[in-house]
Amino acid sequence: MQGRRVLVIGASSGIGAAIAKAVVAAGGDVTVSARRTDALEALVAEMGAGHVASGDAAIREDAERVAAVAADAMGGLDLMVYVAGFGPLQKIADCDPDLWADVYRVNVLGANLAASAALQHMDRDGVCSFVSSRTVEDANPMFGAYSSSKAALDQCIRVWRLEHPDRRFVRIVMGNCGPTDFANHMGMDLLGEALTMWGELAIPGGLMDVDDVGAGLTESLAVALDHPEIDTSEIKFDARTA
Repeated sequence: MQGRRVLVIGASSGIGAAIAKAVVAAGGDVTVSARRTDALEALVAEMGAGHVASGDAAIREDAERVAAVAADAMGGLDLMVYVAGFGPLQKIADCDPDLWADVYRVNVLGANLAASAALQHMDRDGVCSFVSSRTVEDANPMFGAYSSSKAALDQCIRVWRLEHPDRRFVRIVMGNCGPTDFANHMGMDLLGEALTMWGELAIPGGLMDVDDVGAGLTESLAVALDHPEIDTSEIKFDARTA
């Protein structure tokens, strides 16, 4: 990552913060973005490097401002990593339209607006990457809002590639990792029932360490940047099982 210019969206905690730390450790320049300015400033202070560009990626004006601030601070963009996302537990029969709209707003619309803004400051050798989820393949009960939003994101990534064949878009399929703030948004009322059902369906468990994930993803994306004539379209991370 030496000299690379990286924008991480959803960097206030969890995977995003871990990626930012790994980029700095590998010699890269990073701009961190999320809605929580205080958390971003604390992260930059902890890293001793980096830039803060807070904003709501699902608002076009914010997305464009964040990308512009990052490009101004770093002299352009080589890599955008969209990590922002959340997924509450809820049975589909009980779906709350407002809650589902919020999930799609963050997980799908925010990703598209962030990519659109980042591309304006990135040449053909750059990479727009998006953290998707293994739940698209697993179809976890009570996780329909989240998994269907990630399926929608996956389809958007396919369309991005067709509409912009001169650019590179990487889908990152993410398994379980921690510690992150993700579980805080799931809701505890249905968690026990959901975990029981997932176990009965033999949906793989296991937990990756978030710092290990951040380092591994950073290394993988660095390889993609180092080989611009190779289309690294998908990266999959999952916990090893016994």
